[in-house]
Amino acid sequence: MPALLSRPVSLLVSAIVVNWNGRDYLPRCLDALLAQDPPPDEVLLVDNHSDDGSRELVAANYPAVRVIDTGANLGPCGARNVGAREARGELLLFVDNDVVLHPGALAAMTRTLDDDPGTAMVQARSLCGDDPDVVHYDGGDLHFLGTLVLRNWYRRRAEATDPAGPIGAAIALCFLVRKAVYEAVSGFDENLFILYEDNEFSYKVRMRGHRIRLCPDALCTHLAGTVGLSVRGEAKYPGKRTYLHSKNRWYVLFTCMRWRTLLLTVPAQLAYGVVYAAFGVKRGHLGDWLRGKWELLKLLPKAIAARGPAQRGRTVPDRELLVAAPMTLNPGLADRGPGAWLRRAMDRFFAVYWRVVRGLCG
Repeated sequence: MPALLSRPVSLLVSAIVVNWNGRDYLPRCLDALLAQDPPPDEVLLVDNHSDDGSRELVAANYPAVRVIDTGANLGPCGARNVGAREARGELLLFVDNDVVLHPGALAAMTRTLDDDPGTAMVQARSLCGDDPDVVHYDGGDLHFLGTLVLRNWYRRRAEATDPAGPIGAAIALCFLVRKAVYEAVSGFDENLFILYEDNEFSYKVRMRGHRIRLCPDALCTHLAGTVGLSVRGEAKYPGKRTYLHSKNRWYVLFTCMRWRTLLLTVPAQLAYGVVYAAFGVKRGHLGDWLRGKWELLKLLPKAIAARGPAQRGRTVPDRELLVAAPMTLNPGLADRGPGAWLRRAMDRFFAVYWRVVRGLCG
């Protein structure tokens, strides 16, 4: 058994912890990371210029951790890219500051990469911080609308389905990736700042023919999420999320989707956009939704410029990457009444639409 847990000495693992004002989370995150057997070969804390004493805490209590101050809040995308540039390892383990790895998680993820040279990225199974018997994330799939269809979302672990094997996309809170692949796809697009960066990064990895896998034996606990953005259970949907959704979904489509696919799916994209806009209006987020669209217009030149690097080296067409499975919604958003009826109707419409146009997509 010990031999299975060992990793080739040539594969140095650099762990990159992304932090912004997460001082209260860092001890649990770093203690669990450093207790892995074997531990990462180096640990970097990439701090987005926190003002809560995060850097001072780590410097005083974790001398083995290298602290990098980005000088500004670059968002998780920018912080991950800074960490990747500074890392010495051939494998990069990205961990958000509110993620606590369980014993053996890193060894299991590394073993998954070792067993399949075609796999470029491994997702850990994330459990809810308030109930460890409930799965929070098991990765997901790329919906042709630009969203993610999450696997085993809020499903009890005993009822989780399809636990192992290739997945369509990873969630960026805890994953292991080959540095060569990370660099080949130009890392995370910093124009996204936060939200939908998982979609964009996974899209770029898979369009080049690489696999992404879930490792259900690699467990981590996801604590509170990003303040003002994350939604747990039936909590109130924040306006900032409406703003970012309004902006970033179309940015990912313009950057990663083939033009022919985008043209063929425009009617469905607009239908989904109208429903989401109505959802925003109902919750008093019209201003957030409009602000997202305005920011998207200003970002269009950058999105078009990002297409070249994103598409370079592509070998897999959209029709083999994208799905039209029922979309993921937070518990309580559309579980009953007219909302549930609309949700089922939209899912059926999108499934039929994708079945009609899929074979023509690039």
